[in-house]
Amino acid sequence: MKIQTKYRRVVREPAFEHNALSDSIRALEPKAVAQSIPLTWRKAEDFCVFDDQGNKYLDMTSGIFVTNSGHANRAIRHAIRAQLDSGLLFAYNYPTRIKDQFLKKLLGLSPKYFNRAILLNSGSEAVDTAYKLVKLWAAKHGKRHIVTFNGSYHGRGLSNDLICGRKDKASWSGVKDDTVHFLPFPYEGSARFDPKSLPRHDRIAAFFLETFQGWGAWFYPPGYVNDLCAFARRVGALVCFDEMQAGFYRLGPLYGYMSYGPDIRPDIICLGKGLASCLPISAVLSRKDIVDIDPSADLHGTHSGNPLCCAAALANLRFLSQRGQLAGLRRRIRVFEGAMNSLAGLPSVRQVNARGLIAGIIFDKAETATAIVRACVRQGVLPVCTNRNSIKLAPPLTIAPDAIQEAVAVLRGAILETSGPAHG
Repeated sequence: MKIQTKYRRVVREPAFEHNALSDSIRALEPKAVAQSIPLTWRKAEDFCVFDDQGNKYLDMTSGIFVTNSGHANRAIRHAIRAQLDSGLLFAYNYPTRIKDQFLKKLLGLSPKYFNRAILLNSGSEAVDTAYKLVKLWAAKHGKRHIVTFNGSYHGRGLSNDLICGRKDKASWSGVKDDTVHFLPFPYEGSARFDPKSLPRHDRIAAFFLETFQGWGAWFYPPGYVNDLCAFARRVGALVCFDEMQAGFYRLGPLYGYMSYGPDIRPDIICLGKGLASCLPISAVLSRKDIVDIDPSADLHGTHSGNPLCCAAALANLRFLSQRGQLAGLRRRIRVFEGAMNSLAGLPSVRQVNARGLIAGIIFDKAETATAIVRACVRQGVLPVCTNRNSIKLAPPLTIAPDAIQEAVAVLRGAILETSGPAHG
């Protein structure tokens, strides 16, 4: 079946099994990094991806929630090229003008209660650093416990595993952190924050939250985050948000936690993915009294604040925060939320979670969700395959409104086709 539209072109069946390139790479890497759909990317521009078979796809993934400014954004490419031509590609932790400009832009856009930024390379590093800061702060203030949520995901690494998913996530290491307390995630819309099951309140050091639970874009019920943050203030605990998927206007505001209301004022946030829209860079934002609690804490790395990454991130922030871009984003969000919510009630769809330009569609079975993803890919639309009973969609923030409608029409058709009598 050949397809040719304004935004899609399918001239050859996409590869769902092994191909020569994916087999070559698989032979050199562990099985644990293998991709579920070995689709070869040849080029990506704005909100479209091109493979090596001549196909063109509508990208509803932003890669993996990274390219908020669109793939190969012209302004970011220009900034990278200028930094390349400057002759400065690496500077360890020495001062550079591009790092100074980027830090000032990042903190200048952010709320004033953040006055310090720690630059790192990945989301996992950012969360690890936040964990370290919480531990140092807790020791100084006579606190002990970190409260987090079952089912959460905070990256790869020992400290990340200690605070995400489930209590035994780090069992591979033989290391335990008995100070970490897991709450059930409030999937029910009527759930309220209840501190009764928490450890001794005056010993709670921090609450660690994903802005939304990643695998299905599950948002906290109305009032839940507000009550949690108010409780944290009463007992003198910190609040830390993992903003990896939610930051940089993905939910509408600059940071996703802001979508829960103006009274939410975290002490620490972890940023990454959409920070540069292409290159590896992450950050932890906090206050001076928290980040300077131990001057010997060693809060930088070999490539922290890399000039090339800072140049890309600076151009990304400038692009995303333009008045015209933000006005267009509001229009796209209205279209996206409306289109996604229109899928509620279709066969096998249990729930639609949509806010800003992120959505999770929850199905009855993981097999159904995966089959729908494959049906979409065959028709030139790329959703996120979670290998669970969910599909996620998060297109670049530059996507055209009619492209949103086209992608959701394909998704609707795939749901109806896959969930029909033959698949019941």
